[in-house]
Amino acid sequence: MGKPLFHKDKMTAEERARALREGKPIDRVPFLILAFGFHALNVGYSLYEWYTDVKKAVESGKWTSEQYGAMWRPVAGYPGIGPWEFGGEMKWPESEYDQCPQASPAANSEEEAWALKPIDYEKLKETGYTPYFRGLARISAEYGIPFSFPMYCPWTTAGNIVGIERLCRWVIKRPDLAHHVLRVATDFLVTFSRIIVDEVGPQICTPGDSTASASNDLISPKTFEEFALPYIIEFHTELIEMGVPGITFHLCGEQNANYELYKQVPLPPLSLISVSQEVDLDKASATFPDYIIAGNVEPAIFLMRTPQEIYEACRVAIEKGKKHKRGFVLAPGCEIPPRTPPYNVWMMAKAVNDFGYYD
Repeated sequence: MGKPLFHKDKMTAEERARALREGKPIDRVPFLILAFGFHALNVGYSLYEWYTDVKKAVESGKWTSEQYGAMWRPVAGYPGIGPWEFGGEMKWPESEYDQCPQASPAANSEEEAWALKPIDYEKLKETGYTPYFRGLARISAEYGIPFSFPMYCPWTTAGNIVGIERLCRWVIKRPDLAHHVLRVATDFLVTFSRIIVDEVGPQICTPGDSTASASNDLISPKTFEEFALPYIIEFHTELIEMGVPGITFHLCGEQNANYELYKQVPLPPLSLISVSQEVDLDKASATFPDYIIAGNVEPAIFLMRTPQEIYEACRVAIEKGKKHKRGFVLAPGCEIPPRTPPYNVWMMAKAVNDFGYYD
């Protein structure tokens, strides 16, 4: 038998995470198992349980991170927040082919979109996924460490509420309607965030903001600048005024043409920039020198490629990321597929052990 992994560690996972946040030296690169459903299946829970039982979601993430020696923070949620809260129908993951919950658009016509209105604070507290996230906030407060409640930028949230294809058409044919939906989506995100911050206070809240539907695969940089960027700036400004110490900013998908524009987005000092595989880590480091960078291993390879290929992709990311002076976290470029073989995830740990220690 060979030597155990992480035999050269000089810090505990908690000490390493704290030092990373504070900009202090750390012994090795931390890594994050960016996953939802994988956590559940890894410890014997179902996908349905992960997305409906916040206690099981938190503990499965904690246990999985402990198993691999990974960085951990409480996280729970689902991709697609917004439509359920506005009345869209929710479909839960119950078959062997499901990956996560899916919510149908809440507005399917121009008339229904114009009828969308902001949801009142007290009503939203008990609507849709909000009670689940409030439960996450309370559990996280018991641990006393920062937690992330995944959300999406106003553009992506608006696309969830009315359907992204419809929103893209309205940008061209009905820009006034597109802006109306974006206004409603922004107000929703701000109110939702304020509810969570009010639940436990701002200091342990690190709201997530994923810009998936704002990628250049879907919209041009010009559309991004006119219809996505102003609302992202407004949303982040509101979060900063609430007092959150950091935002987990996930620049999802092909975003190369947007990166210079992202420099205009305000971020609290303890923010983390999550980088997708389409963007080179050197570019991300140069664009965001003052923030922690996480990424950017292609998520699909964990399910579709060999352990050796995963190990090599992690090595490349580590050797680039280690050069980032503010701190680097090895992570997938997006969520690891739920049914990933556990050994493939272990390749992240092996790569960190072999290449991730600082001199």
